[in-house]
Amino acid sequence: MILIADSGSTKTDWVVAEGHNVLKTFKTVGMNPYFVQTEEAKGILQEAFAGKFNKEDIRAVHFYGAGCSSAPKQQVIQDALQDIFPHITTEVDHDMLGAARALFGNSSGIACILGTGSNACVYDGRHITESLFSLGYMFGDEGSGAHLGKTYIADHLKEKAPQEIMHAFVDKYELSREMILTNIYKKSNPNRFLASFTHFLREHITHPYVYSLVQACFEAFFEEQLSRFSEYKKYRLGCIGSVAYHFREVFEKAAEKYGLQVTQMMASPMEGLVRYHAGKPS
Repeated sequence: MILIADSGSTKTDWVVAEGHNVLKTFKTVGMNPYFVQTEEAKGILQEAFAGKFNKEDIRAVHFYGAGCSSAPKQQVIQDALQDIFPHITTEVDHDMLGAARALFGNSSGIACILGTGSNACVYDGRHITESLFSLGYMFGDEGSGAHLGKTYIADHLKEKAPQEIMHAFVDKYELSREMILTNIYKKSNPNRFLASFTHFLREHITHPYVYSLVQACFEAFFEEQLSRFSEYKKYRLGCIGSVAYHFREVFEKAAEKYGLQVTQMMASPMEGLVRYHAGKPS
């Protein structure tokens, strides 16, 4: 059996698989090494794994995570996994490589992730050949849940959004201006707080203001990220993540404006990762 993880800033999805067969799935909190250290990650994993499977039956662990783009950050998670599985292979890679493998297997394409955060890369079927350094929700993450939420919240606080949308927001969340600012500036994980409002935007996507807001955020993603790749129009485009998946029509129209066609769309990379690793030696 192998253990596969897809970890974002908000949550981590886990699968225990044997070949193409998924034996068990479960979730933990996100384990971005920019926000958690080895001991904290180890504690999360030990608690999560208890009673889920027999550790002696696991022969390999493949962890794909947001924030795991450099060797020092990968080592944070690697050390936690090695403490728990000292005698087997543990692979820690960036979530972009996981997305590319899930979407394209051994073929080439541009892989995108749009969830709480956003990122993209060019994949040649084996390696990531082009990528951009993620600046996170403060300076980047265009098109992500955090970006959509931040864009709406800015309009809401400045009273630039239509009155009917603002009233619907207050009715749904009962958040005052002070409560919103406290969550953003004084509490942990403001990116998750901002991304949580994508549910509200989905509910009101037929409103012209909301549709235009989401479309503008997606166009910013193409402008600031994908269009910076060399010859980006020649590649197939695949995307993973709840934001692009649930706003698929708007995302595809933004892609069309930039001369791209979305050939694959997945809410989660897990099915593709199970398929990919089933065809590889552990």
